[in-house]
Amino acid sequence: MVLYPRLGYLPYVSTTEETAISSLKRSLGALNTHLASNTYLVGHAVTLADIVMTCNLYHGIARILTKTFTSDFPHVERYFWTMVNQPNFKKVIGEVKQAESAPPIPKKAAPSKEPKAKDVKKEAPKEAPKPKVVEAPAEEEAPKPKPKNPLDLLPPSKMVLDDWKRLYSNTKTNFREVAIKGFWDMYDPEGYSLWFCDYKYNDENTVSFVTLNKVGGFLQRMDLCRKYAFGKMLVIGSEPPFKLKGLWLFRGQDVPKFVMDEVYDMELYEWTKVDISDEAQKERVNAMIEDQEPFEGEALLDAKCFK
Repeated sequence: MVLYPRLGYLPYVSTTEETAISSLKRSLGALNTHLASNTYLVGHAVTLADIVMTCNLYHGIARILTKTFTSDFPHVERYFWTMVNQPNFKKVIGEVKQAESAPPIPKKAAPSKEPKAKDVKKEAPKEAPKPKVVEAPAEEEAPKPKPKNPLDLLPPSKMVLDDWKRLYSNTKTNFREVAIKGFWDMYDPEGYSLWFCDYKYNDENTVSFVTLNKVGGFLQRMDLCRKYAFGKMLVIGSEPPFKLKGLWLFRGQDVPKFVMDEVYDMELYEWTKVDISDEAQKERVNAMIEDQEPFEGEALLDAKCFK
């Protein structure tokens, strides 16, 4: 009752929409509470219940429920994006993008006012219409320039991110001596900052392929900051529950606000700024860049790079 009236399939009534939105929020709130401690609706793998629920959420999130609306239900968001990024879902529905804005309220059609036959009166012949004076079109305003990303306005940095990414990709042997040393030679602590991230809900990571898809979806959504960041994500453990830990290099001294606003996964992690004066933290950075195994005493299930 929220989407169809907006699309014109049903009559639009504002009070009905308000009631429907209130009911929807209560339902999503209950679902969010359940998913706070569960990866799936039932059990530890995808079931018919998850397929039905995802299909029910799909049109709402894709067509009317914007990020502003769904951000109140982070566990529902995580669940939905995890599900739609499953290979079998993608085969059917393809790539899913969240609605950026709700469809506008439909305009009411003007009632027909055709005169009845008995009301038609003979009218005096009308004068021929005078030709309309065509006014010269007003000059269109030049499009406003797109505002620059605040990170583009920072003072130049001695670190060239693409140079580091190239060194990382091309180093095949002696990684510590070449790539790691090269990283610290290039690193500019005034122009960039390093961050550890730790997933808040590791107890949910009970199925390996779902956990890997969770990381893959996160990196896919981080694409909007590719020119400002480099990242490593580690999936840790030889048996469930698996741990998700990451290392990120960001332009500037903070995690970029536009990333925090746009990538819902960001709030599912604890973010800690690296103190490079601490040798232990610095060595942890080295180990994560290198995909060192065992990592902190545990096996690596997988390591993914964002570059």
